[in-house]
Amino acid sequence: MKIKKVTALFLAAAMAMSVMTGCGSNGGSASENDSKSSESKPAEESKEEKEESDAGAESAGGEEASGGSITFPLAETMEFTSFSGMNQSYTLPDTLAMQEAMSRANINITFDSVLSADLTEKRNLMLASGEYPDMLFKSGIGMGDLTKYGGQGILIPLEDLIHEYMPNLTAKLDEIDGWQYLTSPDGHIYSIPEISARGEINLFWLNKKWLDNLSLEEPKSMDDLYEVLKAFKEQDANGNGDPDDEIPFSLTQGDYLGLLKYSGFSYDEGSMCAVIDGKLTYVPTTDYFREYVAYLAKLYQEGLLEQTSFTQGGEQQQATGQSGDVYGSFWTMGAFLTVGRDNDDDYVVMTPFHEDTYPIITGIKVGTMAITDACEHPEVLMAWADYLYSEEGGILAWMGVEGKTYQVADNGKWEWMLGGEYGDDIATVRSSATIQGAQNHPSIQPDFWFEMSPEVDADEVYLNNERQRIAGLGKVPLPMMAYTEEDNAQIATFRADIDGYINQFIAQVCTGEVDLESGWDTYLETMEAMGASTLAELHEKTYNAAVQ
Repeated sequence: MKIKKVTALFLAAAMAMSVMTGCGSNGGSASENDSKSSESKPAEESKEEKEESDAGAESAGGEEASGGSITFPLAETMEFTSFSGMNQSYTLPDTLAMQEAMSRANINITFDSVLSADLTEKRNLMLASGEYPDMLFKSGIGMGDLTKYGGQGILIPLEDLIHEYMPNLTAKLDEIDGWQYLTSPDGHIYSIPEISARGEINLFWLNKKWLDNLSLEEPKSMDDLYEVLKAFKEQDANGNGDPDDEIPFSLTQGDYLGLLKYSGFSYDEGSMCAVIDGKLTYVPTTDYFREYVAYLAKLYQEGLLEQTSFTQGGEQQQATGQSGDVYGSFWTMGAFLTVGRDNDDDYVVMTPFHEDTYPIITGIKVGTMAITDACEHPEVLMAWADYLYSEEGGILAWMGVEGKTYQVADNGKWEWMLGGEYGDDIATVRSSATIQGAQNHPSIQPDFWFEMSPEVDADEVYLNNERQRIAGLGKVPLPMMAYTEEDNAQIATFRADIDGYINQFIAQVCTGEVDLESGWDTYLETMEAMGASTLAELHEKTYNAAVQ
């Protein structure tokens, strides 16, 4: 008897399954991997397998749906294995949310838990060894490696399983037209996503209190920004009587290209490309980039850009930012990370200068959960994970359990519960009791997340509001860029040298070590020798294929 397609949303614990035996833990031979990767419909079974599946369902004694399938919680516990990142210092099975997610389905997952710093190296070594678990969960795997290991048959295609066993995720991907962002160049989907609000993560924060102190308006162009920063430096913007303790603009290593987001084109930070005059353009070899470097150099040489910007990391910037009212602007995920929670509401995200050009992300992050060919019954894991794409499941993943990690006030707003079993501060509660943290996780960000009470976490509420405001003014700069495995390998090779050289060139021009006018041609020649033209062609080829 063939398994029927599930049609109802899995909102509590009402999802039908067809099997009652666990998954294996060995990688299988190369020939087995190739065979499994070529099967486009993993749910299809032989007559013998169907009979065995039906017999298992009947003997389990669970509530039956049409076709002999049973519902969660399973009548008998199923065992799975997983390679996973940790929530800071907490392993996933130690978190309340994961315990609840497994308990409600009556499955048990044995996690091989790895710290974030070791995640990529240990994951790739494990997959290369041929000895790997049933799934990768919060393992930080990107599209390039998904395509690579999917092509090798180590990761199995999931598109049919999603349609068959994940009605929540299917409905959401249909709603947001999100399938393209999960699909590898070979046409298969090898992971399920985290789906959060559209927007941007790293933002440019501007000191609104200083603007008000000096009766200045928020800048509307790069020239305006220069004048604002100049006023911050020269006019005692913090009002403490010392005109020399203000730092108008601060950068850290890795932020050097951030202000390109405020250009007249939608700059894609990941590829360093933008569509200009209808053509995909690799920005670092353009005159736009030359003008941008000249702008940064002007800020640096006039003392408007912090002089440690080309040597400091985030920790040093945070130490300075929390030492007093000293920063006029900087890049970070949330202002409170740099200037502290008592001062972050002095800052606003600078409004984009141009309509519909500020680049925002889709909110769809791939690689949060993938299944290997070692798993005998992937449909169970897929149906289990689909709960996390419901509003109720999203709340569990992002917020934990009501009455234990969060509570709802009389006004309908929710707030974290601090000082109890799961921690005295928000960061600890989130790490110890939710599934979010450190790496992206398979789930949907629940609508209720945005009903957060400002009484406990005003900083998070403020950050959410600013992100949503900016998201409404921007656009996703590029379509899904589905690079082939070969192209991905080439791009990684080129960028290993090119990205560092770009940052070096910016620093050298700003500090005066290299003259921009006389050194520009040498810069272009060096970029060409490093493969910049080929890199640009790879991006352009993939873009053209995406828009055809």
